[in-house]
Amino acid sequence: MPHPHSAPRAPVVTRAAPAEPVIAGRLDGQGLAYRTVRPGGTADWLLLVTVEGRGRLRLPDAPDVLVGRGQVAVIEPRTPHDYGTDHEAGRWSLRWAHLLARPEWLVLLDWPSSAPGVRRVDVDETVGTRIVQALDRAISARHSGLRRDMPFAVNAVEEALLWCDTANPRETVLDPRLRTVLEYAGNHLELPHTVASLARVGGLSPSRLAHLAAEQLGTSLMAHVDNRRMELARLLLTRTDLPIAHVARQAGFTDPLYFSRRFRAATSMPPSRFRTLHRDAEA
Repeated sequence: MPHPHSAPRAPVVTRAAPAEPVIAGRLDGQGLAYRTVRPGGTADWLLLVTVEGRGRLRLPDAPDVLVGRGQVAVIEPRTPHDYGTDHEAGRWSLRWAHLLARPEWLVLLDWPSSAPGVRRVDVDETVGTRIVQALDRAISARHSGLRRDMPFAVNAVEEALLWCDTANPRETVLDPRLRTVLEYAGNHLELPHTVASLARVGGLSPSRLAHLAAEQLGTSLMAHVDNRRMELARLLLTRTDLPIAHVARQAGFTDPLYFSRRFRAATSMPPSRFRTLHRDAEA
């Protein structure tokens, strides 16, 4: 077995990957011998997610692109491939996926260009872990033998791309601490949140969290939480037969009368009237 830092072998030249919606896999601990060359590229997109070590993408007439931990790269269709383990890193562990991109995926792949035909985004540890977990589910689905293995894999890859999109600098990238707070609040709208209690979730001071929310959400943190609560209440009122008091509790209001006042302020009608009107409209 060659030492991981031994001289690389001649690269393997391969043809384009089969035209399937998703082909995904993992490569662990690849040494300097690992290198793939496709002079004509492929008809699909190639997603490369580094787990450990670093890869190097060699490009004609352009500087090499390095893909280390916390970085995700995608190679566009028909872009020549020449990539492998970076010599300085010595090893490379990665997840990869060939994608026949759906039209709605193109906006999720609109990342900054690192070189002609290559795009890259930087992700924090939490987002990187979720991308890898989603791709692992895609890999598992393709090898599972389930009756609908391909739709499972496609859905898992779409989740990975959605997480990549949260780190796309072309859009507002939420501070990871604020993202943690918003996810927690959204999963627990029934709890009596305050800026101080949510600040503890994000490991921030209340003043810093309030500043981040105002800067990145364009509104106060508690106004954002209240909007999510009202959205949940509207959904429960129109899609379930739950008593209004139960809807109030799920939306974070222990007092049904207070909930009714807040709901009226947000929608210009009480919960019972809102439920009746929207059900009549859908009948």
